[in-house]
Formats: sequence, C-alpha cells, structure tokens
Amino acid sequence: MWFPFPKGWRGSKGSARGNGVYTKLSFIQRSDTMQDVFSEFFSLKGKTAVVTGSGRGIGKAIATMLARAGADVVIWDIIKENAEATAKEIAETTGRKTWVYIGDLLQQEKIKEYVQDILSLCGKVDILVNNAGVQVRKPALEITIEEWYRVLNTHLTATFLVTQAFVPHFIQRGGGKVINLGSLNCFMAVPDIMPYVASKMGILGLTRSMCVEWSKYNINVNALAPGFVATELTRKLFENPEKKEWVMKRIPMGRLADPEKDLGCLAIFLASKASDYINGQIIYSDGGWTAA
Repeated sequence: MWFPFPKGWRGSKGSARGNGVYTKLSFIQRSDTMQDVFSEFFSLKGKTAVVTGSGRGIGKAIATMLARAGADVVIWDIIKENAEATAKEIAETTGRKTWVYIGDLLQQEKIKEYVQDILSLCGKVDILVNNAGVQVRKPALEITIEEWYRVLNTHLTATFLVTQAFVPHFIQRGGGKVINLGSLNCFMAVPDIMPYVASKMGILGLTRSMCVEWSKYNINVNALAPGFVATELTRKLFENPEKKEWVMKRIPMGRLADPEKDLGCLAIFLASKASDYINGQIIYSDGGWTAA
C-alpha cells in the first residue's frame, strides 16, 4: 500500500522524509501482545533446522534454543554418543522432533550425499547452522600441513560445501536461512591459533559472498561471531591463570558468554522472520570486546 509519512516528519522538502511525500511500504499488522509479536516474528514453529557439530558445546546450545523456539532439529555430529544424547535431551525437554545424523565433514566428497540423506530423513530443511569446528593451539612454526588443512577444511571448506549442497533445496522452497559460525577472530588475530584465525576471517568473506550470490533467491546468510564462551574448551584454557587474566581483562562486560542465552537466542533471531532484511552480516556477541 502507499503510505504517507506523518505531517511534521523531519526531513528536507521533497525528500523521502518531507511532508506530503508518499512511499510504498509493506503493511505490518499491529500485534496487541508480546506473545503475538513473538508468534508472528520470532517463532520457528513448523521449521526444520540442521546444526552441524551439535553434539555438545555451542552447537548443542544453538540446537536446543532453536527447538525451544519451535523448530524440529537435525543433530549432525561425528560422535554418535554425543549426538544421540543431545537429540534425546532436546526431544524430552522441548517436545520437538529430533533426528541424529552422523557424518564426517572432512570426507568432503561425501557432503552432497550427506545432505541428500538428511533431506530424506526429515523431508525439508529451512535453517542451516554451520557450527562444526576444531582447534589447533600451538605456535605457527610448529603447525603441520595436516593440522592446517584440518582446521581450514572443517571451518571454511565444509561451510561452503554444506551450504552449496543445501542451496538448491532452499531455492526450490522459496528461501532459507543460513547461519555461519564466526568468531572474534573474524575481526582480530591472537597468537598460537593461526589456522583458526585464517579460517574465521575466511568465514567473514564467505558469508558476504554467499549473501551477494543468493539473496535473489530469498536466502539469508549471516554469521554469528561469539567471543569467549563458557564451554568445556574454555574451562581447559582457563586452567592457565595468565591466559584467563588476559582474556577477562579484555571483556568490558567482565564475563564469558552463556552459550544458550547469548548465542542461542541470537541464532533464534537470525533464523526467524524478524531478521528477514538482515543479510551478509557478521554479528558479534562478545561482551563488548570488539568495541573496546
């Protein structure tokens, strides 16, 4: 519908903000309650999500929160025991459907086959979260070529190949949501994790390129970039008092991210109708680190 800006709307004469200027805007029906707003814009009811590396840690937290928002979830992991335990827990606590899929993302020649298996398993996919990750923590001069490729292929190449394999399905269905897992290291480098930094800075470029290529198909591709998160991996890192102090003094909010609240809720937003006009963005959830 054609919508006139209100009289008194500030703006130069003849501009889109000036009095008497009309513009075509989509009409959003007013919701009367908070529940109405959530149901219309944030609910994932009727959606199916695939989360790679979701047997534990951040992936598990994201899968759990997507299910709490109404999505059915495919738990894709390499460790069967973790995947089955997570799928069972999510199904029991949320009442949503869950599926387990076991597939090694480093077997890249099989990724298209994996995706077809998943589509046969659950029928359709609306949301893809590329979360699977690995870390090698050592000085760059000690890193082997095998370690380099393992990190790059897990984070960057697999993210590309998995998304590439799902995109024809998204196009056929009229759109989809892709959430890539970035990091503080999309923005900055730190010592002793050179392959990880390279891969995460690659995720920044990959996310933007995917947006530019696939936006015309109503596919949203964004990256969720956490800072330091309260997980088992961080607990092990913090066994070194110097590293713990180095990290904590750089977080203005003075705490680690909660994986469900600080990352899972952001994933709900990026997977929902509320983020339909957000595309190609790297969204940091880092307690203020990148602002300091």
